[in-house]
Amino acid sequence: MTAIYLIRHGQASFGKAEYDCLSELGEQQAAHLGDSFKARIGSFDKVVLGSMQRHHQTAQGCLTAMGQTNFEMHQDAGWNEYDHQDILAQFDPELATAKGVKDYVGRQDNPHKALEHVIAQAFSRWIGSLHNQDYIESWPEYQHRIQTALANLISRLDGEKRVAVFSSGGPIALLSQAILGVPAENLMTLNWTLVNCGITKLINTKKRVILSTLNEHSVFEGKSKHLLTYK
Repeated sequence: MTAIYLIRHGQASFGKAEYDCLSELGEQQAAHLGDSFKARIGSFDKVVLGSMQRHHQTAQGCLTAMGQTNFEMHQDAGWNEYDHQDILAQFDPELATAKGVKDYVGRQDNPHKALEHVIAQAFSRWIGSLHNQDYIESWPEYQHRIQTALANLISRLDGEKRVAVFSSGGPIALLSQAILGVPAENLMTLNWTLVNCGITKLINTKKRVILSTLNEHSVFEGKSKHLLTYK
């Protein structure tokens, strides 16, 4: 059997023009997670990550803390996140940029609630698949990409027992949703609960893939609760 640790990236720069970059807190989260992994499992036999900068930064911070500084990392863009800006833009062109989103919510009486509402509407439109031609990557295409990334990883295993995959909330939520049989329309509800540097553990057996743990983040509790974030 192989344990596949799906690791969500550390806190990114939400609300800024360059989202795909860890914040200072995100870097601390990655290092703290690495310290925990070193104490718990020692090391990984294989490391896979998406091609986004936040995936690389999280992996580097985590592995450095584990002492695996010269470890080979296998990049696979199949583990990348959905294009949230395109999904928002197809719902409302005003939301095509981070500044547009900031300006929009800034005009609302309850900015936080307004942001959640518009995101829910935009993703509902995307997942509904009635406008697939509008998107850079449609919902069916996204599902296929993530499932293929996992299948490719499993097909290339060669006796490794502990595999790390540094990815994003969307891919982790999608695979968990599929294994658990959660309806697709509930994907974002699941996605919103995933913490930065949280761990979702899959067990690959000869017959199937089992979801062992979902969004495990005890490492960010107690004295480390100041490191707990969701974006």
